[in-house]
Amino acid sequence: MSAVAKSKTALKPKPVRRQETVRDAAVGWRSMRNGKGRGVFAHRALRKGEVVEIAPVVPIGKKAFRHNGEAPDGYVLMWNEDVEGQEYAMALGYVMLYNHSDKPNIGLESQESNLSITVTALRDIKDGEELCWNYNCDLWFDEV
Repeated sequence: MSAVAKSKTALKPKPVRRQETVRDAAVGWRSMRNGKGRGVFAHRALRKGEVVEIAPVVPIGKKAFRHNGEAPDGYVLMWNEDVEGQEYAMALGYVMLYNHSDKPNIGLESQESNLSITVTALRDIKDGEELCWNYNCDLWFDEV
């Protein structure tokens, strides 16, 4: 084996253990035609209590965030008002694509200790069903 071949072999990075945001591709997003923009849908049946997604969040401090009605206003969640620099968070994964429902089929739970949000099925969900959570705030849009 040549010295070049040996050095290329020695420089190969070790495989990194990958943590998937969407487990087993159980869900996916698509555009909708009913005025809701995009939505997230089950690609298979989901059981009540099943973890659908563990989404990382990026904390944003109150001082760095301007409320002006423009992006990222609609894509930032209240996070941890007791910790300076983490009052808000931008959620990654599909969290900001789940639509609202007064009868939600998923719940979101903040995991402040590891900066993530866990999304769990609140009931059995059928293959092809849209995943929605209750925003628990005054809605800024008309429900479709």
